[in-house]
Amino acid sequence: MTESIQGTLDAERILAGMKPATRSSLTSLVVHHEVDSTNSELLRLPSDQLHASAVIADHQTSGRGRRQRSWHSPPGGNIYLSLGWQLNPHGWPLSTFPLVVALAVGQALGRAGLRGHGIKWPNDILCNGKKLAGILVEMQSTGSGPAMAVIGVGLNVKMPGRDLDRLTAVIDRPWTDLDSELNAEAHGDSVRVNRNELTSLLLSELIESIGFFETSGFEVFRPAWSDLDLLRGENVSLNYNGRQVAGIAAGVDRDGGLLLQTATDGIQVFHAGEVSLHRE
Repeated sequence: MTESIQGTLDAERILAGMKPATRSSLTSLVVHHEVDSTNSELLRLPSDQLHASAVIADHQTSGRGRRQRSWHSPPGGNIYLSLGWQLNPHGWPLSTFPLVVALAVGQALGRAGLRGHGIKWPNDILCNGKKLAGILVEMQSTGSGPAMAVIGVGLNVKMPGRDLDRLTAVIDRPWTDLDSELNAEAHGDSVRVNRNELTSLLLSELIESIGFFETSGFEVFRPAWSDLDLLRGENVSLNYNGRQVAGIAAGVDRDGGLLLQTATDGIQVFHAGEVSLHRE
């Protein structure tokens, strides 16, 4: 990835950089300079046009994250993308799908040369303890049969220097960007990231992972998930329905729930909640 990180996002370059099989799976890829939210932009399409459509933006004015949080989305250096997909999970629990998406993003970053990153359940991407990417999966399902998923990914590639003080003030948790992490690992050698190439990599990894999920479910991903699971074996605290539950994270169950070894009640399973490491 040798071109400047500030290069303009370009649909033709993104498509050209994708693996042929994943590129041919897409029906539409549109790049916008600015949208309110890439997920919202995608959801404005007629329902019969959502499948295999991708929306990418240089800037979001109202980026959305999990739990009704805002995703701060300054222009000029990051990636904000959404992908619509009609899932045919053949009975596999849809609750595991956001974990598969997080793993795909984590593996794409690994292929881009990043180290020291992982997943904080259920689908936050952290690097060296700081938030690097956020994922929002919005599912439209009737409860049986195919489900329409809108997958949103916000990746901090290079935060604009002019906004750093303001961003630090408004973002309520430690954050980082890919440029900083890759250059810290390079030990003095300058590393530049091409956003078009990185977007190609993300989309290819997502589409491939969706295919494996539809045919094999979450179990095929479990070893790779464990490798990137930042919580496993750690003392954590979970905010669940207004109460704090402390314990040692013990991985995830077949439905994607967090397994928590508690001092008084043994292993408990949680499918929602906000988790934090005690060392944070």
